[in-house]
Amino acid sequence: MEHSALHALLLTGLIAALGGGLAVCWLYLPAARGLPRNDSLVGAMIANAARWVTIGALAAAVATLLDLFVQVAEVEGRTVFGGVEWNLVFRFTTQTAVGKLCLVRAGLLVLTAAAVQLRGRIKWALVTALAFGAVGVTSLVSHAAAQPEQGAVAIACQIAHITAAAGWIGVLLHLFLSRAQMLAEPTQPQVAFVAEVVRRFSPVAMTMTSLLMGTGLLGAFRFLQNTGALFTSAYGLTLLVKLAVLVPAVVAGFVNYRFIRPELSRVSGDDAAKARPVLRRFARMLELEVTAGVLVITVAGVLGSISPPGSDGSLRLTAAQVHAMLSPDLPTTRVENWDAPEDPRGPTTDDLRYSEFTHNWSGVLVCLLGLGWLAQTVRGRAGRWAAQGFPFLLVPFGIFVGVWSNPELWVMRSVSPWEALTNPALLEHQASALLLFVLAWLSWRDLRNPEHLRPLGYALPAIMIAGSLLLLGHAHSTPTVPDELSTLINVQHAIFGAFGFFGGITRWLALRRLIPESPANVVWPGCIIGLGLFMAFFYREVV
Repeated sequence: MEHSALHALLLTGLIAALGGGLAVCWLYLPAARGLPRNDSLVGAMIANAARWVTIGALAAAVATLLDLFVQVAEVEGRTVFGGVEWNLVFRFTTQTAVGKLCLVRAGLLVLTAAAVQLRGRIKWALVTALAFGAVGVTSLVSHAAAQPEQGAVAIACQIAHITAAAGWIGVLLHLFLSRAQMLAEPTQPQVAFVAEVVRRFSPVAMTMTSLLMGTGLLGAFRFLQNTGALFTSAYGLTLLVKLAVLVPAVVAGFVNYRFIRPELSRVSGDDAAKARPVLRRFARMLELEVTAGVLVITVAGVLGSISPPGSDGSLRLTAAQVHAMLSPDLPTTRVENWDAPEDPRGPTTDDLRYSEFTHNWSGVLVCLLGLGWLAQTVRGRAGRWAAQGFPFLLVPFGIFVGVWSNPELWVMRSVSPWEALTNPALLEHQASALLLFVLAWLSWRDLRNPEHLRPLGYALPAIMIAGSLLLLGHAHSTPTVPDELSTLINVQHAIFGAFGFFGGITRWLALRRLIPESPANVVWPGCIIGLGLFMAFFYREVV
């Protein structure tokens, strides 16, 4: 969980840093030449890029250094919250290739942030070079570098893939972060500058998108070997989520290229007032493209922490597991020996039945949540009843997840709360319970919110997206759990994450009015109901 979160933060910060350098070098400075001087807008956009490059580079550097502690903790089979010895971290950093490369990457990122503070325009070439160097080092500690054959080709593809993401999504991110300056009482020179930036960016974006897709396909073929692994491995399912989230970004980019770009060029020579509606439409499409793009980068960061199925297919579902998952059954109601001591040789059949029991009945409660949220989006009397009753459902749901998912912690007390912090599975379950209690508190306050923000405003999709990312990066790969079982569990949790992720994104985009609200208000609760149905009737651990 911690490794996935830090890897996502690293990738996002790295792309923001490199994207800022490319935005200034490729777009802002060239677009300012040959046009009437407009130092206020150009200067503001460059200053904005400098600010976010610094933030992105330092965030990525911090994520790199923190991940050293996480990796050492994972080697010891525990979480970083249980404590890590400094001497082990020092030895890992100075005596292993991965540790040394991480230290070099952190150094390059800190230098990138420092280079932004230099004077003169030449500094942006240095910023870009340092950030690109950090991309190269990142590729040396990725899945590509672990390939037994043609490692150099895989690393080159990885470098090109991250660079293309920075050249497209990273640059878009900086344009989006400067939207306030672009929309604030635009003058004719400002409109001309923005039109020139968009004109220059369009062919770059098309090139970067093509490069991103090409290198992505090569990487997918290398890691998955065949199309079946897309649907039968946690890596493949997470990759599908990444590709699906990419669709709105591509659609928004097409609208900007095909319609807004020529219209912006047409009005750039007219009165600035005529350009305001075009700039607003451009800002809306930019927000959609950047939102989807940042989520793609985040999922890509999670994907980098998941083991590919490999050529031997050892991390793929077996035929029997696929058949079991496609055969619905009623929720498990009877569990024998649920309070038996943990077997050091690994989970017993009773342990697996108990896990099915907690997941199945959690699914029933998730179905009720989805139905309640659907009623709230429809509004009316049923919506008011659902809003008032939600805290009374979420609190017992949180207690059920927190207590009964790990009875050894709160019922039998064979594990202390401190020991729970060291166990990845226990920690994830308790974090899920905490999220439910947060939702219960927000639901209690929800009737104070404006009607268009119900249920739960922006907090609900934010929690859904964050929780789903944890599920996508969920891992049960421990020495006592066989690979076949851990693959089954991880694949099913990837399916959980996909349902919640798409539901959260749909809700967020609907609140931002970037997609039609009426169908979205059916789709996102439908995703939650679908998640609940899968958990209740399809979740399996005993095959």
